[in-house]
Amino acid sequence: MIEIINLDRLFDKYIEKYVLDNVGKVKPEEIENKIPVLYTEFGDVPQKDLFGKTPNEFYRAFSPEELLTCLKEHIEKDVPVSDFLIEAITAKDSVKAVKSALMEDNDEQFTAYLMNILADLKAEIPVERYLEFALYDYPENIGELATEALTANADKAKDKVLKNFDLAAEDKKDRLSEILASVKNKSDEVFDKLVYEFVKNKKKIPLYANYLAKYGDERAIPFLKTAIEGKVNYQEFEELKFAIECLGGEYTEKRDFTEDAIYKKVKGKK
Repeated sequence: MIEIINLDRLFDKYIEKYVLDNVGKVKPEEIENKIPVLYTEFGDVPQKDLFGKTPNEFYRAFSPEELLTCLKEHIEKDVPVSDFLIEAITAKDSVKAVKSALMEDNDEQFTAYLMNILADLKAEIPVERYLEFALYDYPENIGELATEALTANADKAKDKVLKNFDLAAEDKKDRLSEILASVKNKSDEVFDKLVYEFVKNKKKIPLYANYLAKYGDERAIPFLKTAIEGKVNYQEFEELKFAIECLGGEYTEKRDFTEDAIYKKVKGKK
């Protein structure tokens, strides 16, 4: 078991000593600018509270599982998590241990750490687990992190996203659409889903126009043009026009938005 030690507090003491040793020699603003350098130096200085080891050495002897347990205890005990602990975890072959920990229902903060560590390790994500985070009753932050990771791995996640799409709650389909919009290997099924959601979500025209533009299938142009020719506000008009142009089309009809509230705000008019 790893002893839970507040390395931030030790670093504060290290800075205090540096300040005392350099009174009159170094200006306060110079000390502030030097903090990153001091932190690096601190990493190689033996500490009594670390049993004579340096911060860089302290965590090296432990397994990934032990380091993750230590991280979890830091969070539970509200002790700041140091960069040295995270660096020790990412320096080990920790992928298996991190993925295993992600399969459990944990504290939001610990889960977020695990997801960020997996991203730092550039490891393959557990797609099904991340879809659970995105679709079910998990904290918003976890859902957003999962969606971001799935979007970055859209082609690998595509089939499972499509499988879950129709069963997903309506308020989660935005996330699934965001993922599908990043798929590079085009398919009719993905296109149809994005177009259907665009047509259906009339209150989210800018969002879904952006998804269609990102997906990059020119077959969406007629749907975008039908929308832009309807009753839209200034923001919706601009997003639709942008999407049409992104897909290689054009829209040249003039529209009068002088009485539109969004137009007035953008143009600074009352």
